[in-house]
Amino acid sequence: MKKLINLLALSFIISLSATAQTLVSAEIQKNSSLTINGSTNLVPFKIYQDGDRLSRSKMSVMTTQNQNKIFVSQNQLSVIVKNFASNNAMALKDFLKLLKSDSYPTLQVQLNYLDLQPIYQKGKTYNGEALVNITITGKTKQYSIPIVYNSNGDVYTVNGSKKLSIRDFGLTPETKMMGLIKVSEWIDINFHIICKIATHGEMVKL
Repeated sequence: MKKLINLLALSFIISLSATAQTLVSAEIQKNSSLTINGSTNLVPFKIYQDGDRLSRSKMSVMTTQNQNKIFVSQNQLSVIVKNFASNNAMALKDFLKLLKSDSYPTLQVQLNYLDLQPIYQKGKTYNGEALVNITITGKTKQYSIPIVYNSNGDVYTVNGSKKLSIRDFGLTPETKMMGLIKVSEWIDINFHIICKIATHGEMVKL
């Protein structure tokens, strides 16, 4: 009887330490976009990439869910810096120079986890939060980004924005024309990501 109790207790402990993981593939769709809004003391400017320029390779990751949080295994989206475009040619040139695009041709975004409200009704918009690592010119900073999202079948649309300082990455805003034009250190990163998601089974990891 004692052995049976010990066996049951051991089984209970193992069940608590077991984590269900799901293999997921995700593919960014062409209507997605990434926009960076900045400004000088004279004019605002916008630099962007649409879905045709963003990396659209299919990523396969392992996900683990704990209540409303979805943790994502090693993943990284590389954004090619020279793929950015702008209707302000001078601002784009300065942006590429600031990000040292020849030495650092990509910036990276790594998702750590999503904290999402459950979706009870398809097509309805919900709030959430994404914890991401952003790497620019080799320096990585972690940010918590509020998001809104909805789903339609296997297609998820996620929108979010974050205001941050380029000084976080050791970058210094430029001044031009003997200080008459000053670039703000603050930028707004906005993303509109449409992603097709497919699951490929579940495994239990002890």
